[in-house]
Amino acid sequence: MKFQLRDSGLYFFSSDAWQKVGGYIEVIARTRLSNKKHGHGALLQWKNLDNVLLREVVYARHLNGDNARQIRELLVDTGYSLEPGTTSWARLQRYLLEEMAKAPPATTVDRTGWHGPVFATNGWTVGQADEQHHFVGQLSTSPLLQESGSLQEWKDQVGSLCDGNPLAILSVGVALAAPLLKHAELENGAFHLVGNSSTGKTTLLQVAASVCGAPEFLRSWVSTANGLAAVAAEHNDMLLALDEIGLARPEDVDVAVYHIMNGSSKLRANISGDLATQTHWRTLALSTGEIWLSEVFQQMGKSVRAGQETRLVEIPVFGRFGAFDELHGFASSQELVDALKSGSKHQHGTLFRQWVELLTENTEELTGYIQHEVVRYTDQWTTSHMASQVVRVIKRFALITSALCLACRNYLLPWTEAESERAMHQVADAWIKNRGHIFNKEDHRILVKLNEYMNSRKFSFAPIETGIAESPYEGFKRTVNGEKQLLVKKANFIRFFGLPTRYMREIEFLIQKDLLETNERSRGTLRVKINGKFERFFALWPERIRKYLNSLSDLDGLSQFPTYPSVDSEVTENE
Repeated sequence: MKFQLRDSGLYFFSSDAWQKVGGYIEVIARTRLSNKKHGHGALLQWKNLDNVLLREVVYARHLNGDNARQIRELLVDTGYSLEPGTTSWARLQRYLLEEMAKAPPATTVDRTGWHGPVFATNGWTVGQADEQHHFVGQLSTSPLLQESGSLQEWKDQVGSLCDGNPLAILSVGVALAAPLLKHAELENGAFHLVGNSSTGKTTLLQVAASVCGAPEFLRSWVSTANGLAAVAAEHNDMLLALDEIGLARPEDVDVAVYHIMNGSSKLRANISGDLATQTHWRTLALSTGEIWLSEVFQQMGKSVRAGQETRLVEIPVFGRFGAFDELHGFASSQELVDALKSGSKHQHGTLFRQWVELLTENTEELTGYIQHEVVRYTDQWTTSHMASQVVRVIKRFALITSALCLACRNYLLPWTEAESERAMHQVADAWIKNRGHIFNKEDHRILVKLNEYMNSRKFSFAPIETGIAESPYEGFKRTVNGEKQLLVKKANFIRFFGLPTRYMREIEFLIQKDLLETNERSRGTLRVKINGKFERFFALWPERIRKYLNSLSDLDGLSQFPTYPSVDSEVTENE
């Protein structure tokens, strides 16, 4: 069969004459998934009745199967001019299959984010690979990332107003850091801005959204947990902006904090009973609300778990004027807010595209650079006393700082690297002070109770030689290798420290610090023979405990967070 593609359309040679099949249409590439085993199809390009050039990937299983009518309906619905008659579609179908076999190969992707060295969205794809990458379903959904204005206009109308405002710089930084999670090899996370109404929280979200796209890029907490997971998957390797946590059902927040941050969908069975394919994603979320996570959980009669606190980092809105410190000449914070809202509405999306183009210039060096910078900032901002839960969050702040400084160095942001570092240090400092301590949540609780116990005057201990420790004695005291030891009755210890039935996680901190002696590692207790009978105690070393508590400048360790040069101090820019 002979076909000929002209500017006026596609023609088929029959009965010694060229007969028109339809409008202009061609196969740009033979497509398949990156594994080269599934998803074979063709990238079509055609003109509709308005002479608009359209592109879409269609699957071979549809084009060459019973569902071919879906492709026909797609073409006709978008305005492709298919000639009347039953033979026109059969000829077009044959033409597309023949051209698909001859077309150059290309890779298709069906989700946003990184695919090797390529970053794909449903509106554009950047990066260099062995072959071109194309997004499936571009015509079925509106572009997630929309652009308006120029980068310079965004810098003038939005970015310049963020300078001197740490929370605004954080908002921009979260959007820039999201595509770097893969290269930094860090887990998903969220930052939750908490403050009273009309302090500028939603405006900060709009600023963050403007980095990536239009105001519609911002999402709401009002959704089911499964719905939020679907949105997170759609924002793979990008910012997830969620407004007003107080409007969501507490049960959905409970599930979503773990669900979204774990980065994978629920395990489900498909229609045949087999395990369905899981969806995975990487994202950094920025959330707002007038209430804390603990207040959300109080509605369910639950307390916040330590894992949820490290996944969703709560930051109080701070600033001289609500969420802002610098008004940039505006008479009031409301005028600044109005300017940021207007700027975000009219200038958006250009920064993210140029940012991703920068990141894809050399993805091999990018990984080493980002990991080095995260380690460098983490080392600057952590001390030996900081617990693992705190360090995990500091690493996330370090990633955002690294992203901001890289963007500043490449003139994508209208403020300096020093200002980025200073702003993120202020935000991290606000988070730590709001958290109230630099220890793991469980460790801090036991540490406070231990300090209270050691300072209590109501407890007395009987010498172990007497073998009698009835009321009012708390237990026994003895000397081991010249060091005093207190043997606290198990029931008394559990009651005072408020330990649950399974208490090992709560007291592990004391064992690791050699403050609690045990010869029964699974119980945390010390089994001692008294009056010919073995009894179990919690064995404390009081001198070690006092020495450890005195080694902390304060019980919460808040003063351990390194200070940062003041605004008046001389700060050297990174080379």
